[in-house]
Amino acid sequence: MVKNLLYRMLKGLVGIFFNILNLLLAGNLPPFGCVSIVIRDQDQASYLVIERPEGGFVFPGGFMRWGEHSVQTAQRECMEETGLKLNVKELIGCSSTTSSRFTRMSTLTVIYYAEVVAGELKNSIEGQAGWHDEAELLEGLQVQQRGILEHFLQYYEQSSHSKRFHFEN
Repeated sequence: MVKNLLYRMLKGLVGIFFNILNLLLAGNLPPFGCVSIVIRDQDQASYLVIERPEGGFVFPGGFMRWGEHSVQTAQRECMEETGLKLNVKELIGCSSTTSSRFTRMSTLTVIYYAEVVAGELKNSIEGQAGWHDEAELLEGLQVQQRGILEHFLQYYEQSSHSKRFHFEN
């Protein structure tokens, strides 16, 4: 409980720090690189998401580290948040989010489609990992995450899993 509270507080302070830095740089701080991963269980027609302690679902993902490729970020973040190892299949698209609060940062998010290849589902400090169907997602996804689902649904309908942006891991 204390660990989660401290984590949330530090996360907010990071946002405040970077927004102050952006003000000092006259608004010239670029957005942060992020990754979100959509993992769909074809047999169950369900999606892997994280249920956040403050409420709502988010797709696994997070900030890129310095010198890290976005595919590596996807694999690392999913392992940290869910305990599952991924095979990143395809690039779905990108999404840009402008900071709406002083505790949040503007981001440019790369969205990938991936499949689980190994591991055991576990929870993390980010929240409770689990599989949920599309109806549950539409009801429970956090607002900024709905665009990611829309990107995926468009991709899924149009691509028929073409290999336009296929990655070999």
